[in-house]
Amino acid sequence: MDRGTHDSASFAWKADSFADASQYRVDVHSDLSKAYEEVRSGRGFVIVRGLPLGGTLEEFIEAVREVGSHFGEPLSQNAQGELIGHVIDASGEDATPRMYRSNLELRPHNDITAMISLACWQQAKAGGASVVVSAVTVHDEIRRRAPGLLAPLYRGYHYHRLGEQAADEEATTPYRIPVFAQRNGELSCRYQRMGIAAGHRERGVPLTEEDVAAFNLFDEVARAPENRLSFFLERGDMIVINNYAVMHARTQFQNFPEPGRERRLIRLWLDREDFRDVPREFNHFRTNGVPPQAGASCTYDFKKLYAEDPVGTGGVPRVLS
Repeated sequence: MDRGTHDSASFAWKADSFADASQYRVDVHSDLSKAYEEVRSGRGFVIVRGLPLGGTLEEFIEAVREVGSHFGEPLSQNAQGELIGHVIDASGEDATPRMYRSNLELRPHNDITAMISLACWQQAKAGGASVVVSAVTVHDEIRRRAPGLLAPLYRGYHYHRLGEQAADEEATTPYRIPVFAQRNGELSCRYQRMGIAAGHRERGVPLTEEDVAAFNLFDEVARAPENRLSFFLERGDMIVINNYAVMHARTQFQNFPEPGRERRLIRLWLDREDFRDVPREFNHFRTNGVPPQAGASCTYDFKKLYAEDPVGTGGVPRVLS
């Protein structure tokens, strides 16, 4: 298909398209089948409001599960087979925490799932804004400004599996995963610059100047204020995102000092039959998500990667002191 042609117009939006916040918020007791269709084939995300907060964290998690079931089936998020993720700052207890388990800025990216949901149990003292970016808008702006840089993004890259692969699997994807792909008139995206930089270092396949230029332009467009919608999830809010059409990010944050008041979002990875036709190569493993692997865990040293490869990774994310 011509890289300049796709039918994903509904997924191409600017931040000023959402001046009226009610456009993307729905009540937890509303018809969530309509919310699912909005995620699948509309703007690509919704915020479900009004999850119960009067009980325990465990009860809140059960409510998150129930809402999530209206969108898809849960996927394993790590080699331990966890279906529920706690997005907190665990950098004080984990030597090499996953990036989402820190207070670092997270740049616009896609996770390895069809849909991602994040439900707010506790907000941060400062920062921690949620950000969404249309992948279609990023693609079309790159096409407008530097169309030649789309070629390496369509060709794709090797990703590091971060230590969560099976014993008989390689440490990186042996195949290239495209950043952009088009099927049935739909443009889909899978982008995580850190994973690409780590994968190519592991394989001894240096990124070219063209690759880095493509990443830099991608990031520049994705971070432009007019292309990103930034907001704070209130307690009891749950955002559900089409991970193939919309990227997500967050700003750096600082927690309250009191125990139990740390920023905590509850994360689901979701998939559903016939959600979207995407290349098989979008999966980092044999299935979507991270299949359970006995004895495996995420052991990758992200801080070391940023220090050793500031060009490939795009540099160290910002963090509040």
